[in-house]
Amino acid sequence: MKISKDFEFNFFETQESFIHPTAIVGNNVKFGNNVKIGPNCVLVGDIFIADNTIIYPNVTIGMPAQNLDTVKSLGSIRIGKNCRIREFASIGASKIETGQTIIGDNCYIMSYCHIAHDVILEDNVVMINNVNLGGHVHVEKNAFLMANSAAHQFCRIGQYTSLAPYSAIRQDLPPFGMFSGLPAKYFGLNLVALKRNSFSKESINNIKHVAKLFFQDKLLLEDIEILAKNEPIWGLDIHVQSFLNFIKNSSRGVSKKCATDIEG
Repeated sequence: MKISKDFEFNFFETQESFIHPTAIVGNNVKFGNNVKIGPNCVLVGDIFIADNTIIYPNVTIGMPAQNLDTVKSLGSIRIGKNCRIREFASIGASKIETGQTIIGDNCYIMSYCHIAHDVILEDNVVMINNVNLGGHVHVEKNAFLMANSAAHQFCRIGQYTSLAPYSAIRQDLPPFGMFSGLPAKYFGLNLVALKRNSFSKESINNIKHVAKLFFQDKLLLEDIEILAKNEPIWGLDIHVQSFLNFIKNSSRGVSKKCATDIEG
């Protein structure tokens, strides 16, 4: 691993791995190719960081889980390829010896974000400044978490879902939606993400239909599943099935709170 005082050149210009001299890197930290570790970073425990990931200054990875009973780094941390982890972010180690905290490929984690122990981020997740994720949160691919949002421990956030600034959740968020509030309510589909990722017009309409049945019409899941079987034109859409399976398998439950609800 190359160590040099020429920070700007080695950090921004080269295609070689680089650790700044002020960084603290433990003996069990391993890297792929072209990994950058900036000034004043602290990486301890069993960590693997894959190719082309950049850890910006003052990031902490692998400190013991923030739990009164945990006094050392446990389990392992895996960070994928092409990630950007910005200044003062923190990623916690697992709470158990066999546990893992996992960051997928192409994730962008901005300044002051906190990723607690045993969290899983799938590929292409974006976290804007100061997002806080409790332990065991699972964020599916292409989710977009905006500034100062938060998730209670063990929550799951579905693929292509966005959570608005200053919002918080204590139940799971199904895929494909936009959510906002305390606690977060459904505000419609995340159309920008779906179109950018080449969802067909038919699939978008199918997802919109099933989401309306769930959030606005307040139908029970089993009734929606019956409709889906009887109306295969929309009901067999793979994304509709993903939406229904997410709700069916939710461990914390899914709120039906919607922006169009009339408060009584």
